[in-house]
Amino acid sequence: MMKKIAKVSSSLPLTSMMENSQDVWGIKDCDSRFIYTNRAFLDFLNVPQGFDVIGRRDDELPTCIAEFALIIQKLERKVIKSGQKITLIKTHFFGREQKLQPYLYETFPLHNKRKKCIDTVFYGRKLAIISLPHYVGKLTATLLFEPPSNLFTQSELRIIFYLLRTMSAKEIGKKLARSHRTIENIIRILYQKARVHSLRDFKHFCHQTGFDRTVPQAFIRPGIQFIE
Repeated sequence: MMKKIAKVSSSLPLTSMMENSQDVWGIKDCDSRFIYTNRAFLDFLNVPQGFDVIGRRDDELPTCIAEFALIIQKLERKVIKSGQKITLIKTHFFGREQKLQPYLYETFPLHNKRKKCIDTVFYGRKLAIISLPHYVGKLTATLLFEPPSNLFTQSELRIIFYLLRTMSAKEIGKKLARSHRTIENIIRILYQKARVHSLRDFKHFCHQTGFDRTVPQAFIRPGIQFIE
């Protein structure tokens, strides 16, 4: 194992690029054990300082992704067998700040001169926008994962999401298990924050600012989605 790690570390064109990248990079052997990761990967999974990931599998790491280890290993075996890359969306509480956010994650084979897969390389980057209908039912527009500003709370963003889809205060109340009068009061507060006086003007405000494309974090579930 150590000889293999040393061999990978000496592959400067590959690892030097990974080491200096702000995106997540790493290499695993064909048994799904880490043989190299960059600093961004450690920060991405909030790996404790001093914890050595080399030689371990995902389920042996004290991180949020351990619960998905079997899924990841299965997909890595598919990469090794097919010789083709796979693309995932991983959504969880990532980073040192442990913030719920989606990452585009790709795994592809690393071949030797005989075109035999000897390792797998993975790459991940944070998604600023998403276009995944499964997150929010039948919605297909390009969506913002982060709100354009802190003008509204997460609770208010949930109401805005329904309000912009022409749901009444009574309908929103049923969705959120709150009285329609409470929802009506909150809607008035939303109008005040946006400095408007009608739903029509509020919709225009949200369209201009990007709030009409913002997905509340409550609608985003931790998990892994395989992209064909």
